[in-house]
Amino acid sequence: MKKSLKVLFVVLLTALVVSCESTEVIDGDPNVAAGINAWNSRGPDAATAYWTDIEEPAKQKKYLNYVTLFNAGKNALDGTDGVKNSGKLVSASNTALAKFKALDPALELPADVKEKGIDLSVKCIDILLSQENLNDANNMYTQSVKIYGKSDKYNTVAKELDVCKSIEAKRKNAVEESDRIKEIEDVDERIKELTSFKESLADSEAEVRNLVNNSGVGKTAGVSAFEKRFKKLNQDVAIQLEGAYRDKIYEYKERIGEEFARQMTGKENGNYKLEEILEHYQSIEKNIDAIYAELLDFAAKHEKNVDQDVLDEVTLQKKDLSAKIAQINKEIAREKEIASRGKTVMPLMIGLFNPAPGSTAESKKSRPAKFSATKQKKAEYWWGMVSIPKGEMNDLVITLKDNRNVRVFNENTKSGKLIEKNNLKDLVSRSSRVGNSWPVLNAGSQLKGSNYFFEIDKGKTEDYSGEVVVYSSFITRMR
Repeated sequence: MKKSLKVLFVVLLTALVVSCESTEVIDGDPNVAAGINAWNSRGPDAATAYWTDIEEPAKQKKYLNYVTLFNAGKNALDGTDGVKNSGKLVSASNTALAKFKALDPALELPADVKEKGIDLSVKCIDILLSQENLNDANNMYTQSVKIYGKSDKYNTVAKELDVCKSIEAKRKNAVEESDRIKEIEDVDERIKELTSFKESLADSEAEVRNLVNNSGVGKTAGVSAFEKRFKKLNQDVAIQLEGAYRDKIYEYKERIGEEFARQMTGKENGNYKLEEILEHYQSIEKNIDAIYAELLDFAAKHEKNVDQDVLDEVTLQKKDLSAKIAQINKEIAREKEIASRGKTVMPLMIGLFNPAPGSTAESKKSRPAKFSATKQKKAEYWWGMVSIPKGEMNDLVITLKDNRNVRVFNENTKSGKLIEKNNLKDLVSRSSRVGNSWPVLNAGSQLKGSNYFFEIDKGKTEDYSGEVVVYSSFITRMR
């Protein structure tokens, strides 16, 4: 009999040690083990009576906190009864999962709590997928199965997750390809790549459609949201392609603008004969016509993709520049009068109709007309043309690389002969001068026509160079 009691004592002692080890309590405190057993057999509240008797304060606080965590998780679940707000439901589900996850692994959740947790998780996973929040939906699914255990109730959302993951993987690959194409600088190559990509995207869309139709969960809110999101790629690529076609049109526009501003080569500005200048502008007009013909050919080939408004904008630019070239040619034809004006800046006409790259609405400026000379022995005289729309308060600014004096006039000085004789007024606003920049403020109202004439005084050196620019506001830009 004594031998039997001894064996029974050993068995009970062994069971107690195993129980303590499973709850990380290795000091043999019977209240810990008793509380765990009470929790698992009669519910979390039953453990409180045992754990309040734990003598070590830190250990007691730890185990009593498990009851607090459980109650917080259960309250989060119970608080969703009758709630329809999706954000509150997801928040409650995450709260419950976080609280239950913090429990000791030896503590079991009651069956009714598990069922309620599973039901809420399934509902929230659907919500998250419908919001295209795949990562959070997948994390909730993983945590829910781990904490509440396996259940057939997960079957539908598990399928939804698999389908949504497949769709999202295809979408990410497509987005990466789209981003790669965006970085292609050559517009023609970008159009070619986008056209090919759009065709391949149609095949991918068909694959997604088949996947959804055969999944058995194709009509769920989550799968529908991801399928719709994938289809939007087609729209995005169409917009991207439209932008590429627009870029191509503006490329032609920029080429026309560059051609209009093309400098003469072979001699220094001011040393060209009038016949050479006339020939130069005739070649410009010919080249602009050729570029415009290329544009029309491109537009005809891609009629469905070219924005007519953009095409009309370039057509208007071409007509405007052609009219200005005709105006220039008319001026050049007046050879005798022109010869007396002095040297000619190039390009002969400037204005905000042909802005410099990088100009902004607040500080817009034109492409510059340039001038330079060597072996200057005395004051020299130059002239050019400016286009300023009526009513526009644009400023004409002459900037030199050194500080020699500049005077600007609104009529031909006959190489300086008429300045004193006719008491011609200097248009430069000297109080607004900045460095070597000599501004004619509100030039449109000060000049009698489209021509301007200026004098470059003799400086400390025989060489000089500079440029003439039209500003929307020279004062604003200098600030």
